[in-house]
Amino acid sequence: MPDKVIDFDHLEKYVAGDDALRDEILEIFTEQVDNLIQQFDVFQPDEGWKNTAHTLKGAARGVGAWNLGKLCEEAEKMVGPAPAKQEARATALVSLRHLARAAAEEANSLRMAEAG
Repeated sequence: MPDKVIDFDHLEKYVAGDDALRDEILEIFTEQVDNLIQQFDVFQPDEGWKNTAHTLKGAARGVGAWNLGKLCEEAEKMVGPAPAKQEARATALVSLRHLARAAAEEANSLRMAEAG
């Protein structure tokens, strides 16, 4: 895993140097990560799984968490007959949770560093 989970150069371009906007986006991202990671379940119906992965993908790409976005894109495709999808989902979920938490922690660290 790279040292930085979030591409802060991308985020800075996105917010055009507006620190308050950046912090608000990072706060929303962190809340989304917390909520969406809890929604993921290997036994979730395909539509719910796909929607959760898609929503997290958009949030990740919005802040420049490219690897998390790619992993979510792969997770969106984990639909179809069980048990194959459940095994794939279980494996992916470990990585998804790890990377999502790392991104949220990095987002919080930046917000706290800027506030202090």
